[in-house]
Amino acid sequence: MTDYQVIYDAFLARILEDEWEDWLIADAKKDWRQILEAAIPWFKFPRVPLTRTDEGFTNTLGPIEIQILASYMKCEWLNRCIMTWENIKPLYQERDFSPANLIDKLNKMMTSEHARAEKMESLYYRSVNGAPFDYTRLAGY
Repeated sequence: MTDYQVIYDAFLARILEDEWEDWLIADAKKDWRQILEAAIPWFKFPRVPLTRTDEGFTNTLGPIEIQILASYMKCEWLNRCIMTWENIKPLYQERDFSPANLIDKLNKMMTSEHARAEKMESLYYRSVNGAPFDYTRLAGY
């Protein structure tokens, strides 16, 4: 079994944010769980079933699965940060203020992080237990 906190710790290590600083720990964990649940569908073909309980994953996740989930959690968190009302509101209020540059940079950051997560996932699919897949087996050698 892998406790959710292991995934949360990997996610929190990837960001420099004090968003949850003044929150009760139970409320922060509920929020992290929502981010995790939004991230899980992005992990297309995990080798370990991602069956969950209220406490964590029923199977033991390896370090690579944990890091891939943490990367996708960061993507979901960045998306939430970009789409905050504080970033969107000026579009509707001030004619001479254009947050397009800020939103463009934030979107590029999210796209970059998503590409990084996909690259990690791609490498994960090509290896078995940390070693490259032996494709010669497919050729009948």
